[in-house]
Amino acid sequence: MSYSNIFLREFAPVFGGIVRALRISPRLLAVEAVDEESGDCSLFEAADIKDALKQIAPDLNFLTIYTERPAYFREFAETMYEENGLIITILPKHCMGKRYRGNMRRNGRAGYGKNELLQRLVLDFEWEGGCPGNVFGPGNYYIPIHKKPWEKRGNLDIAVPIGYNTVIVKGVPDSGKKPIRDRLEEAFYRE
Repeated sequence: MSYSNIFLREFAPVFGGIVRALRISPRLLAVEAVDEESGDCSLFEAADIKDALKQIAPDLNFLTIYTERPAYFREFAETMYEENGLIITILPKHCMGKRYRGNMRRNGRAGYGKNELLQRLVLDFEWEGGCPGNVFGPGNYYIPIHKKPWEKRGNLDIAVPIGYNTVIVKGVPDSGKKPIRDRLEEAFYRE
């Protein structure tokens, strides 16, 4: 069973909320996106994988796309490199899980400490099928975009399934005012 995801139109604030809720350093975040199947499921979807990735690309240092249609992403990868300096790795889906075994380490380069652990965030845009293998483990997070429903909660909050858990992403208020929270909520959302 698959679910349409209305939050893909405004994915950047939701993605930022997910990263903050998981307490991942943006410079150590390695995003891996699993491309959707080419079929009838996404025919009437308002936003696709390229639209969602385009919104978050300025904030990324590492992006890998697993797909069976690499030509579809070639121009997108070139545009993201020209606009943001982001080098996108495009691999076939059968390579998922073979590329990295366990945790990834970032060797000492400009701005990075030696052997810092990268946090792996897998965005699964597939409509059918199970969870890709070799996703779970320390420092790895799996977000099914269409396989589990994302729900609106009170106060514009969004419940996002992360693997077997759910993360509540605080909604972006329409006005520039700080949302009114009680003492328990303030302690929970304190950064």
